Parts: sequence; structure tokens; C-alpha cells
Amino acid sequence: MSFRQRSSLKLSLVLPFVTLIALLTGALGVLWYWTGSKTVSTLSQQLMTEMAGRIVQTIEGHLQGSGAVLEAAFPEGLPAGPDIARDLAELRTRLWTATSLSGEPGGYVHYGNVAGQNIGLLRRGRDLAELRLKTEAGAHRGYYRLDGIRAAPVALSTEATLFDPRTRPWFQQARAARGYIWTPVYIDFNARDLVMTRARSVLSPSGGFEGVVATDVSLRTLQQFMARLPLNTGGRALILESDGALIAASDMANIREGTGEGARPERVNAARTGDPLVEAVYAQLRPLFQEPGLASGTLVLTDADGKAIQIAYRRIADGAGLNWMAVVAVPHDDMLAGIRRHVVLVAALGLLALGMALALGLRIFGGVANDMRTLTHAMRRVGQGEIDTPISLRRNDEIGELARNFHAMRHDLFTDQLTGNANRSALQHILSTLTRPLPGGQAPQPFALLFIDLNRFKPLNDRWGHDNGDRALAEVASRLRSQLRASDVLARLGGDEFVAVLHGVDEDAKAQTVREHIEAALAPPLTTLHGVPDGEPVTVGAAVGQALYPRDGRDAQTLLKHADEDMYRRKRPDAAR
Repeated sequence: MSFRQRSSLKLSLVLPFVTLIALLTGALGVLWYWTGSKTVSTLSQQLMTEMAGRIVQTIEGHLQGSGAVLEAAFPEGLPAGPDIARDLAELRTRLWTATSLSGEPGGYVHYGNVAGQNIGLLRRGRDLAELRLKTEAGAHRGYYRLDGIRAAPVALSTEATLFDPRTRPWFQQARAARGYIWTPVYIDFNARDLVMTRARSVLSPSGGFEGVVATDVSLRTLQQFMARLPLNTGGRALILESDGALIAASDMANIREGTGEGARPERVNAARTGDPLVEAVYAQLRPLFQEPGLASGTLVLTDADGKAIQIAYRRIADGAGLNWMAVVAVPHDDMLAGIRRHVVLVAALGLLALGMALALGLRIFGGVANDMRTLTHAMRRVGQGEIDTPISLRRNDEIGELARNFHAMRHDLFTDQLTGNANRSALQHILSTLTRPLPGGQAPQPFALLFIDLNRFKPLNDRWGHDNGDRALAEVASRLRSQLRASDVLARLGGDEFVAVLHGVDEDAKAQTVREHIEAALAPPLTTLHGVPDGEPVTVGAAVGQALYPRDGRDAQTLLKHADEDMYRRKRPDAAR
């Protein structure tokens, strides 16, 4: 056989093998892409849902304080007299106390009555406020400086225009509703921020309508929070009203300059942003605002270019007129960009390496498949409430970046930034896991829950400042952690409330011992505060309530309620002292 014949024979044997290698490599690339696409989509959808929930928690935390402000200014059931002038000293004191609750300068609380009288207090600083007062319907409102809660008013100016509270929307809405209301969101043109007013009707001693107490709530904090959210490139996070007006957004302003000469700033509307993704998302969600009882959901829409967009949304509504929606939207292509680049790379290597392509492709696919299985397993366990599931991937490619981003986003979603402990979301997942029936119908293991509420945190915060308040909370968290085992969980619910979960504790006596250790640990003066004079101890102390699973409840909500009620029973004697 000649050399040419032998070469032709070898080539005829090699070519089918090379073709088979190319086909197998292509098939591996397609399988890899399909597996990766499914895993990334599921993982991203779960993270988007968690992020939408986190936005709702932030909104609720920001707005709920306004109810406490109104309650401090005019407690429910407290009747109002017909003449503000007669109750001026008491009204001033309550308004000062109410504006102290916000913890920041700029808090404004006001009251108007059916006689056309009005009193308002704008907090300028810790010991400085501006009093706005009119005691006669036909008089112009006067402005006064207050240098303390009991300081004599110092006249500043008189309003040029006649202010009549009875003509204001907040007064008229609250009068018609005879309860709590939210006014529509409006622009504060001086601060260039979005603001809305929460108001409540006040009754006379005979039970008739007498007036309205109200407080203004700035929405700047929500815009700042949305700007810090970790999102994929091309993704958007939004807080929307039913008409499309933006409350806040992750990558765009909620106020823009008006058009035309002398035009004032105007609100941005999701239906007219010029952003195709935002406009498409709002068009899809707009009908959902009208569905009664709708709470949350996920969906996939196709935009005008035929591209898929994944959406997670949560509804925020109450009986006072609030009807918002928290939305997280990410284009499907942005989630899969890294997977596509890997597929092209594997295919190119397979064609170039020829004979080595099959072995190399199998090795790469095996590693990627194992890593994808690891990610999928971690995602499933986190979704079941095991939020501490480790992710042990050491890759420097897109899959490694996805694992690191998942780890970082999980940390942001489940960690209290001030103390480094678990947050409210993490606690809900942990309690859901601990109370879930085990495989085979076995009962979950018992545990104890301690609800810890600090006694004197607000006076500390008011006197020594919010920076010292943060230091106090961090020190308290450290002391609490020192009294718990490594297997126990410490979570901060928010403000000055903490919860400890004691694994395996099934007796009141054992929980009582830990409770007493905690109370003893929080009794000594704090040591991390700045600017406190030597010899002046600052303490907080705490009331601790306890509950046992399953005796006191078989779900997270019941257990927390039982421990909270037990805490209040213990707190009342301490408050009396």
C-alpha cells in the first residue's frame, strides 16, 4: 500500500471521529446552557422575590412611625376642646414630644379644628423648634421660635397669606373618613423631595367631629434605599403608585424639571420615562393594582423586541388609602450573558483541540455540572429557610461570580448592618425551618424563644445622640451574643428589639436561666459611648419574655406574640420603678 493510500485510510478513520467529537462538544454546550439557564433563572427569581420583600419591609418601617407620631400628639380617645388657646400649653408639650419620635430635624406635626384655629410645630433641632399658631379664624398665622419644650415663644414673623386648615386636603379627607388617611404624594418644592401627609380625625367631648391632627412624611429615605440595592446590570427596582407615578427607583430620579418657561418640578411617571423596560413593566402590572386581596407574585413578560423580562412584585396597601407596589425587574438575557460566553468558549476549544476536545469538554462539563448542582442545592436549601447554607465554589469565571454575588446578596438580605446579627427576614426563615415537620412525619426539635426589649434606649438616644444610640445597640448585641451558645441564634427585629432562639431548650427553667443571665449582662453601664462625662453611668437594661416550642405555639407568629406578651408582663413592673 502506497503512502498516499495509507494517509487516505488514516484520514477516513479520523474524520468520523473528529465529527463525533464536534457533535458531542456541541451537545455538551447545549446541555450546559440549558442546565445553567434553568438554575440561574430559578435562583434569580428567588433573589428578586426576597429583594421585593426587603423593599416592602423598608416602606412599612418608614411609614409606621407616623402612626406613633399622631398618637403622641393626640392619643386616640382623647377629646379636643373647642378653643386651642385654652389648651395651648398642653398642646405644645404633646407636639414637641411627637416631633421627638422621628429622631431627625424636620419633623412637622400640626392640628386644625372646625373653628379655623391651627397649631403646628416644626422641629429644627434637639432643643429648637418653630411654633406656628393662629387662635382666631380670621387672623394670620404667626411664627415663633422655641428654645426648649417649656421655653417662652419668641415671635419671628407673620404669614402674608391667610391660612385656613379647614380648606386643606388633609383636613377635608380626614373629616370625611373619620379615621386615619394618607393624602396623595406631593412635591415639597423647597426641599425637592416627595412628601405625603398622614392625618386622623379628632373628636369633641360629645363625640362629634372637632378637628384633624396630621404629620408630614418625607419619602427621601426610600429613594436613598433604592439607590443602594444590589441589582444585575440592566435590572430595575421600583416603588409605584397605581397611576404609574414613581415613589422611588433604583436607577432614576423620581422628580424632574418641568417643561416650559417658569415650569415647576414634576413627578416622574413610569408610563412616560423613556425607559422601555420600566414602561413595559408598568403596562403589565397596571391592571394588578385593581385586584382586591392581591399580595405578591412573579411573572415573565415579553417586551416589544421579543425579549423576556422576569418580574417579582409585592403590593403595599392599607385602609387609609395607601396603594403602592414594590417591583424588581431584570431582563432574562442579562441573567444568561455569562452562560452564553462559556458555551461559545467551550465550542471553540472543542473545534480547535480536535482529538482533545472530547476529554476536555467532558472535564469542563463535569466541573460545571457539579458546581451548578452545588448552586442549585444551596438555592433550594435557602428557599427552605436554611439561610446559612455554605457555598464552596472556587472559580474565577462567571459561575464563580454568580456564587459570590448570591452569597453577598444573601448576606445583605439576612444580616442587620448595624450589629452584624441576623435581621427580621432571617429570623422568619429560621423559625419557619425549625417549625416545619421533618421527613417521615417526625416532629421538629423543641426550642425556646426569648423576646428582648431594651428599657431606656429612647432617653439614651435623645440625650446622647443617634451615633451613641448605634454604639449602644452594637454593645448590647455583643453582650447578648456572649450569653448564648454557638448553636443559638440572635436576631435584631429593628429599633431596640432583639430575639434569641435557643436550640434544644424545652423547659421554662432552662430558658429562665438564660433570661436571667441576659438581664444581668445588660444591667452594667455601657462602655462604648462617646462624650459621656466620667462618673455618669449610662444603662439600658431590658425586659425579656419567653416562649417554648411547641407548647406556646407551632408557628413563628404565635411564638413571637406569646414571647412579646410575656415581655410586656415583665416590663410593666420595671417601668413603674
